[in-house]
Amino acid sequence: MEYWEIVENPAGETYQQLIKVLCDHSDKFYFVTRKELKYDPEILTQFEPYILETYKTKKWANTITKGPAATVYVIGVNRDTCKLLQQSANTLYDWVAPNLPEDLTFLKNNFVWFSCTSHEKFGGFSIRSEYYRKVLGQITDLKIKKIE
Repeated sequence: MEYWEIVENPAGETYQQLIKVLCDHSDKFYFVTRKELKYDPEILTQFEPYILETYKTKKWANTITKGPAATVYVIGVNRDTCKLLQQSANTLYDWVAPNLPEDLTFLKNNFVWFSCTSHEKFGGFSIRSEYYRKVLGQITDLKIKKIE
C-alpha cells in the first residue's frame, strides 16, 4: 500500500478533474455534518435523492472526535452526484462548515482510497495498485507527494 498526500489545495480546473477522476473510479462517497456546526441545508437537500445511508459515529477516515457523534451521509456515485460535487465548490477544502459538509471521502468496493479532513486542509490517497497510481497522473496540476 502506498500513501500520497495532497500538498496544494486543488482549485478550479484541477478540482474539477480531481472530482471527475474520483467519481469515475469510485462507487460511493461520503461527507459528514457535525451537530455543533451549521451547514447550508440546501446542499443536503440536493444530495438527498442519492443518499444510500446515513449513520452517526465518532470515527471516520482520519478522524476520531471527542465531541458529539457526526452524521455520515453515504452517497452513490453517478453523473448527477459528480456534477453536484463539482458545482458546489471551487476547491477541495471548500468542503467545510458553514457552507458545505466536511471530509469528502471516496470508496471503491468499500475501500477508502481517497479521504479528506477539510478543516485541517489534509487530503490523501491510499493506493494499492499501479492502475490507481496511473489514475492520479490524469489530473493536471495536482500537487501530491508520496508519504514514506
